[in-house]
Formats: sequence, C-alpha cells, structure tokens
Amino acid sequence: MAIEGLKSYYQINGGLFHAVSEVECERIINAALTIMETTGLEVQHERAVALLDKAGCRKEGKTVIFPRNLVIRCINSAAPELVLYDRFGNVALRAGGSNTYYGLGPTNPFFNDFETGRRREAVRRDVTYSARVADACPNIDFVMGLAQISDCPVPISDVVEMYEMLTNTVKPVIGWGVGVEGLREQVEMCSAIAGSRKDLIDKPFAALFPGCPVTPLIIPHLIYEKLEYCVQSGLPVIWMSGAQLGSVAPVTMAGALASGLAEMLAGVVLSQLIREGCSIACGMVVLTVDMSTTHSAYGSPEHCLGESIVADLFHYLNLPSMQTGGVTDSKLVDEQAAIETSMQIIMNSLSGGHLVHDVGFLDGAMSGALEQIVMSDEIIGFARRITKGMKINRDTLALDVIHEVGPGGEFLTHEHTFEHFREEFWFPTLIDRQLYSSWSKTSLDMRSRIHNKTAGILAEHRAPALPEEVMEQLNYILEQAQTRIQ
Repeated sequence: MAIEGLKSYYQINGGLFHAVSEVECERIINAALTIMETTGLEVQHERAVALLDKAGCRKEGKTVIFPRNLVIRCINSAAPELVLYDRFGNVALRAGGSNTYYGLGPTNPFFNDFETGRRREAVRRDVTYSARVADACPNIDFVMGLAQISDCPVPISDVVEMYEMLTNTVKPVIGWGVGVEGLREQVEMCSAIAGSRKDLIDKPFAALFPGCPVTPLIIPHLIYEKLEYCVQSGLPVIWMSGAQLGSVAPVTMAGALASGLAEMLAGVVLSQLIREGCSIACGMVVLTVDMSTTHSAYGSPEHCLGESIVADLFHYLNLPSMQTGGVTDSKLVDEQAAIETSMQIIMNSLSGGHLVHDVGFLDGAMSGALEQIVMSDEIIGFARRITKGMKINRDTLALDVIHEVGPGGEFLTHEHTFEHFREEFWFPTLIDRQLYSSWSKTSLDMRSRIHNKTAGILAEHRAPALPEEVMEQLNYILEQAQTRIQ
C-alpha cells in the first residue's frame, strides 16, 4: 500500500532493528495525512495562516486543513539529512540514514548537586559543568544546556545558556529560545565564533529548537514566530512533540503516533514554505502516563518502543529525526537509572534514530545530573560496539592463523591478535573487570567510580579557549541582551 507521491526509504535507511514493518509505517503515515486533511490543526499565528492559505490550505473555524499533496510535496523538498560541524569546521555529525548520535537535553528546572547530591534549583554553573563534562565524554556528540537557569532573568536565560555552551565545548550545540530576541542573539554569538553569518550557515555548529506544538494539534502564536525565525536564520531546526499516552494523545500507540506525526508534518510544511530545502529534524517523545500517579514515565517499555517506531517512520520519509534517550524516572543515578538508560540507548542504537537527546535527565525530565551524563557515555560506547558489528574478510576469518596455530594451540601471543584486538574489543572506563583480589583493594562500586570519573573531568578538562576578540564579542552580545530587559 505505497503512498502516492512518496518514495519509501524504509529499507535504505533502516537500522539493525525494525519495530514496525514498511506497510505499518505506511498505515501510520496515511493516518497522519488523513488527520491533517480532515481534522486539521489549529494554527494561531495570522502570518502562518496566510502562508498556508497561499499554499492551498483552507481555514475551517479555528483549524487549518492541509491538502495531502501539499504535505507530500513539502516532505519531498526537505533536506534528507541534518549536518552539524564542530567549532573548528570539521563535520561532527550527519543525521540521516541510520546514523545515531547522542547529546544532552534542555531546561531541567532542578539539578542534583554534584558536591552534595541534593536536589536544588538549576543554576548557571550547571550549564557550564554539563558542557564541560559532555565535551570530555567521547560518546556524547552534541550539547544542550541540561538546566533551566534560575539565577539570571528568565527572558535571557536562553542566551546565557548558549554563552556557557559555546565557551565550554567544541562540539555542536543546540539552542532554544524564550523568544525571537534570544534566538537572534544566540545566532549573533555563533556568527562571532564562525567569523561571519555566511560562514556559520556554510558550516553550522549550532541548530535551533523553537519549542513544541501544543499536543494535540495546536501550533501556538509564539511557537510559530520562533519557528519562522529559526528557519529564516539558515541554521538547522529541531521540531518535536510530546505524545503522552492516554492524556493529550490517544492511549493506543498507533493513534498517538498518527496524531503526533500530523503535528510534525505541519512543522515540515511550514518550514518548507518559509525556506524550501531547509533542514528540519522532527521527533515525537512517546510517554506513558502512569495511571496510578498521572506522571509521565520516560523509563517505560512504551517509550523505548515509541522511539524505535518513530525512527522507522522517519527512515521511511527520508527525514532526519530527533530521538530521546539517556533519561530516567529515577531521582538518583542508581540501578534504576542504569536499567532505563541502557534500554533506551540500545533501542535507539539498533533502530538507527538520528539525534538522541536528553542524556543526563533524571526524575522524568525534571532534574539533571553530571553523573548521568558520564554513566550514559559508558552505555553508549557499549551499544555502539554492538551496532558496529563485525567485518568478514580473509584477514578477519583468519583461516591461515587457525591453520598455523592448529589444534591445542593458543592465539594470545600471535601477531594477528596484536594487530586486531584494539579494533575488535571495546574497552570500558567504568565497568569493572578486575579479579576480585585486585578489586577488593579499593572495593569501589559503580556509583563511586562514576562520581570519581566525573570529579576528574571537572578538575582537569577544559575546552580550548576562544580567541580574546571573540570573547569580547560574546560578552558584548550578552551585555546587550541584559540591557534589553531592563
């Protein structure tokens, strides 16, 4: 049941694991298209409504009806991958195909203090330390702030966050905006580092997140304004929704995904009407509403399944996706956190979801923790070794070596082992493999090892400093941001 006008990239882009079949993807996509052309979405900004009207949509009361052919045209015109560079102009990630990258998430109102372990309001230094830790972790590919800063005025908290990220990591960053003004100031900061706005657009090391539609099926006035600016800026854009099963989305996974996909495709349509061919990564966070507490559960099997289905859908559509992983409902970096984080990361890695954010989240996206970043880094490394698979060729089959060693021999001292073990084996930095006699000299458990490694990063790691003239420009932009709210 192929969808007219859409080519399936399900097989081309697919990961090692599929949660749904190609036909099931088509049923969900068709359902989303049906929602858009029958139920429609409430679009609250007049400029957006006028843009859609010009493209052939029609307004029925408060809702806008999206013609199927327009949606398909915009899917086909959107960039098939999202490319981000590091601060030095090297390609850091290509979100497309079945490539999977991991990074932090934004806006936790609380933070588990590294020194005391106590939960408190998130402050500016939490962004500083999160970026520094992420910069040091080899399996963290991009950086978000992890904390909703409380010790500066809210209207410029997004600009302060970007400042701290840019000065504490060389990895790609994703910024969000309280309003258009803050997003504009963030782009000015990034342009100062790149050398010019054109240089930034040519090799972007930042993407912008304007916020989410209101589920179900509403695109608010401010969210559209921010989306419009983000697309016009020339930088890649992130567009996500949250499907909470049984509350603001149907309790059934299929219904929630169809509704959420309609919201995502509305963002794709708007982005392509603003700037055809722009890069936009979409995602749906599928959360269980725990019926005993009414809290949303990130650490659920439904969330893991939802992440894999979303990956299949966007592989089919040949669009980059934003995923979720490295987050737990636990209040501490403990055994529960390890279980939930591991399941999410292995499912994302096997499914080939593209940009997996929210690494470092505790308490169902209410609190951040540096130790959660460090533990997740280890888990991601483990998962990446699994998805790396193996090479099969004459050298790796080692028939000559097997024949040479013969029955009853050993391979430990053979040159073949020396030549290949570094590539074949994954080497952990936290998982303990010592003999008991060696381990018992310190008897450090996993929590202690995570804490010690994190402490070492904070004490020793610093990203390369920005040039003095660039720092002067960043400081000036931040000062101007502070002036506009006085």
